[in-house]
Amino acid sequence: MTHREHVIKALEEAIPFIDSRGYGGVAEIMHDALELLNEQEAVPVIQRELMHMIFWCCGSCGVPITDGDKFCRMCGRKVKWDD
Repeated sequence: MTHREHVIKALEEAIPFIDSRGYGGVAEIMHDALELLNEQEAVPVIQRELMHMIFWCCGSCGVPITDGDKFCRMCGRKVKWDD
């Protein structure tokens, strides 16, 4: 498990505990941090075809990307290519 995955798991376990202790503002901030971490997860590259031409698109926003790009130029999400 990566460091990022450990942090996500810890936040998921801690938020209900913190919220139940009456620290709702802190729990809300922790929830926001959890959402930001989940947004960083790489999205798969999608293969599209248009007029018999095949091209690759970001799995998040659908904008075309260049073969081998690590991030989408439009939305900034990390993309993962099938090995």
